[in-house]
Amino acid sequence: MSSSLRAVHAIALAAGLLAAGCDKVPLLAPSNTTIRLISNVSVLPTNGTTDITAVVIESAGTPVQNGTVVTFTSSLGTTEPREARTTNGQVTVRYNSGSQSGTAKVGAFSGGSKSEDLEILVGSAAAGGLSLRANPAIVPSTGGSAEIIATVVDTGGNPLRGAAVTFSTTFGTLSTAAAISDSAGEARTQLNTNVEAKVTARVGGGSSAPTGEVTVQARSVPTVTLTASNNGVGEVGIPTIFTLEPPAAATSNAIREVIVNFGDGTVRNLGSLLARTTVAHVYNRPGIYTVTATATDVMNFSATTSLSVNINEAATVPVTILATPGSGGLVTFNASITGSIGGGGTIRTYEWDFGDGGSATTTGPSTSHRYSAAGTYVVRLRVVTTTGQEGFAEQTIRVTL
Repeated sequence: MSSSLRAVHAIALAAGLLAAGCDKVPLLAPSNTTIRLISNVSVLPTNGTTDITAVVIESAGTPVQNGTVVTFTSSLGTTEPREARTTNGQVTVRYNSGSQSGTAKVGAFSGGSKSEDLEILVGSAAAGGLSLRANPAIVPSTGGSAEIIATVVDTGGNPLRGAAVTFSTTFGTLSTAAAISDSAGEARTQLNTNVEAKVTARVGGGSSAPTGEVTVQARSVPTVTLTASNNGVGEVGIPTIFTLEPPAAATSNAIREVIVNFGDGTVRNLGSLLARTTVAHVYNRPGIYTVTATATDVMNFSATTSLSVNINEAATVPVTILATPGSGGLVTFNASITGSIGGGGTIRTYEWDFGDGGSATTTGPSTSHRYSAAGTYVVRLRVVTTTGQEGFAEQTIRVTL
């Protein structure tokens, strides 16, 4: 190879190496370039995303050269990608707020030029307000639960997802002391209490953090007083009287329904119970029965009161017959009650069977009957009381004419 050809080859080789080296050096914005960041949102939930665009303009007012490298920074969260190249003076990256709440400061630079920080409020830092409600707002004093719902909104009044909410209560227990708001901006916990309790919720930290309060009341359950006649001792066929009395209005809600179960398969709905009420029930078989009265108030709180009644076989009325013969086959009969009548009743009817086919029913204890033939007759008597009890007597007589 001649010396001149060697010289040309060396120059070409050097030019190629220089060109290759230039391709590896990033293209950066010239000095005094303006970089402006644009985002459609100023608040994000935790782990939220948005696009951020950097507009890169040279001092002469023209877009920077295509392919100019712009590097992004963030005090909270990340951008993807961290570096990007411009097209027509713009470049767009995806910002992810991450799992922590706070104020994210996103910046961009290229060469010696740097943008002003773009601030995005993340999670609890974006909270503009908080409201609190309880469902239900009243629980029974025997113990109950209410769902506590905190609704978090951002500075624009929109539901805020991903905000950390803390709860506290003056009484009772909470199922959780902290929760994260969902897509509806709601964070929830469960309160269990048997007394009035005030629940407070706070989103974020600091003295200026939005807070809310709600009070859950505790009301007495509708306990009804239940008593039975004769101290709960009764008889088959004789009505047992039950008395039901509502609690004082000042300590309970109004009772909308009382259901009485008499323990023998019979159930009665007495409806609302506004004052002392009595109800009668007749048992057909002896035994010990558990009677319950279940009261439900207007808040759907229920309570059951019970007692036992002892139902005995129906007592018979102790009665005897005195027969006094007369002339011509006439016999006078007198019934005599030889003991007490249970249940406080009196004799309503006397049913006579004279043994010769004749009979009579009287309201008094005396009657007479004339027999047409001499002989021996069996006289039977059934008495019935005003309370439904019965008594039986039998007497054999001899009639002469």
